[in-house]
Amino acid sequence: RLGRIVYGATFDVTLDDDLSIEYRTLHGMTLDFDQLSTGAQEQLGLLARLACATLVADEGGVPVIFDDALGWTDPGRLERMGAAISTAADECQIIILTCVPDRYSAVGKASTVTLS
Repeated sequence: RLGRIVYGATFDVTLDDDLSIEYRTLHGMTLDFDQLSTGAQEQLGLLARLACATLVADEGGVPVIFDDALGWTDPGRLERMGAAISTAADECQIIILTCVPDRYSAVGKASTVTLS
């Protein structure tokens, strides 16, 4: 569900026995996780953590913390990742630590706290 916000309706993933992402399918083309770009791997890792957090949110859940993630993500995809983060934030608490706050400007409902 969150991955389709970022990649579109043809997005799908296949998990292995350890629940790690093994393959990503997009527009009918399936690639091994290791064949994906660093940015795509980072995005999928973040989406997987958000998906897990939303699954356990009804059970009390735990906050998800990201530390300066998405450094390899292009601007267009950053915008869609912001939308996916916002969607997940409807169900769970997400904390993002960053020294590049503009990277997360597309996270619509974000509250920003500046530490000095």
